Amino acid sequence: LIGWGVAAGTYPVRRAYGEALVRILADGSVEVESSSIDMGQGTYTILAQTAAETLGVRADDVVVKLGDSRFPRAGVTGGSRLAGVMTGAVYKAATSALDQLVGLAISDPRSPFHALQANTLVVANGRIASPRGDGPDVSVAELLKSVGRDHIEATGDTMPANSTPEDRYKNYTTIAMSVPHTEGDYSRHSWCAHFIEVRVDEDFGTVRVSRVVSALDSGRLYNPKLAESQWKGGIIMGIGQALLEEGIVDRRHGRIVNDNLADYLVPTNADIPDIEVISVGIPDLHSSVLGGKGVGELAIVGVAPAIANAVFHATGKRIRDLPITLEKLI
Repeated sequence: LIGWGVAAGTYPVRRAYGEALVRILADGSVEVESSSIDMGQGTYTILAQTAAETLGVRADDVVVKLGDSRFPRAGVTGGSRLAGVMTGAVYKAATSALDQLVGLAISDPRSPFHALQANTLVVANGRIASPRGDGPDVSVAELLKSVGRDHIEATGDTMPANSTPEDRYKNYTTIAMSVPHTEGDYSRHSWCAHFIEVRVDEDFGTVRVSRVVSALDSGRLYNPKLAESQWKGGIIMGIGQALLEEGIVDRRHGRIVNDNLADYLVPTNADIPDIEVISVGIPDLHSSVLGGKGVGELAIVGVAPAIANAVFHATGKRIRDLPITLEKLI
């Protein structure tokens, strides 16, 4: 028996406080520091890309340092919030460092750009020059060397520009309590829709997901490849929620019976079909500094209802408690 089901999902965009430091070194390389962490979601990559894009250097020339409490403060990694928070902090820090660099270029008498106007200079590919091509063209390293500096650094954060030190301290000490997703005239959300095909064995009642096509709106994607991987991971988690995962409690003693990965069932490669994910998002500047929204957990939402709808389409049986197992269908 074959059935098709569809369901939609939403996940709130929560914001929190985060800081980053960007340092431009005399050899032209860049360092980014923050106490935030990367536990596999790609924070190192997207922060390097953000700094590189803002400063006009190669991502390979950016070294990202994370996970040290000596570095600028940052929020927790959770709730699909860190990317939006930290890319904004890095962007602001990099922009400030770039402004310092251009300011140094036009103000220091030792600079080849001394007395020029700031709007007559551009920084790209690790070099600083006039966009008209009628003036000096030197590397960032050469400029810093000419003015006797070994680096320039700046910090950035996700607080409003008029925030006081007390505001910043309050936001840091309540960092686990992120900014609500509804604020003023705006309600910030990521969105998705899942279209799922299932095949149900009419003799045994076993359910197999045979195809998934999902459309997702996570705003601007800082790295499309990483976003696609996280979306697919979320869909796999949703398949597990719908068909396999269940905490079994011994009612006599209140103990969880399957409290290990031998007895608690999760999807394996054999359980996962072809998954197609389609990004339909556009940058949402009400949600974050650079327009991105949550990616990690969004794709989980709506998968189980879509599978339940597909099972109903195939069998005519409406299952309203998870997981959908063969004994509930027979």
